[in-house]
Amino acid sequence: MKTGESKTLRNAIIFSIVALSCGWIGRLVDLEAGRDENGSLGQLIWLVSPLLCMVVLRVWAGDGWRDFGFKPRIKGNGFPYLFSILFFPLLATVIVGIGLGSGWTDASLSSSSYLAAFGMAILPSLIKNIFEEFAWRGYLAPRLFSLGYNRFLVHIAVGVIWGAWHFPYLFIFVDTAESMFTYIPRMMLGVIAMAVLYGELLLMTRSVWPAVVMHAMGNAFIDTLILKKFILVHEEFAYVAMPSPEGILAIALTGLCGLWMYKRRKGTPSIA
Repeated sequence: MKTGESKTLRNAIIFSIVALSCGWIGRLVDLEAGRDENGSLGQLIWLVSPLLCMVVLRVWAGDGWRDFGFKPRIKGNGFPYLFSILFFPLLATVIVGIGLGSGWTDASLSSSSYLAAFGMAILPSLIKNIFEEFAWRGYLAPRLFSLGYNRFLVHIAVGVIWGAWHFPYLFIFVDTAESMFTYIPRMMLGVIAMAVLYGELLLMTRSVWPAVVMHAMGNAFIDTLILKKFILVHEEFAYVAMPSPEGILAIALTGLCGLWMYKRRKGTPSIA
């Protein structure tokens, strides 16, 4: 391995260690402060630390900014941006439709109240996902791509580390009676499927912004449906019919779309 490649791999490992540890540090902060609900200081540490680590590695550890993917590159990328906006609303519509038709899901949808709730959620979701995506798709994915590894294996590696990053605060964001021993493996499959999809968008556009838009739309659209009780998936069918990443239908459809995008691309991955 060349000196530059060795440095890149070292920095990617440092980033991964920081990402996998910062949430547990945040949990300790929350427990010490006696505050463990949504919006805590520990969660801020968890969300911001990967991005701060990325800045340190790019500025002071020799990674530079060439593959940061900050430019929107909208020109010539109309389809990826449209896909980013529509994917999760269409995914949720299909899954909820199947759930309603099969008796797995109940809905109490009012278009005006749902649109109001979605409108309240989209800006915070966008801000949150700027932090998240510019860490994962703005740093870890392009740094691993630059080493010349098989890009599908890179997607999987990013997905595994990204999924494990969620563990410390999973219990706050997930309302389920299911055992974590069965929930977490499905959640990880869903995150890996999304890592393929987001990673392919990154390679297609050489910009992180389509992934930011898609992630923000997914969180705002689907989380609003679930957390605001616009839909209720019967507990015995939640593992299949939840439109969130741990649902089998969501995993399958996201995985198929990611595989389709992966098959469309050939050659060495690069966003520089």
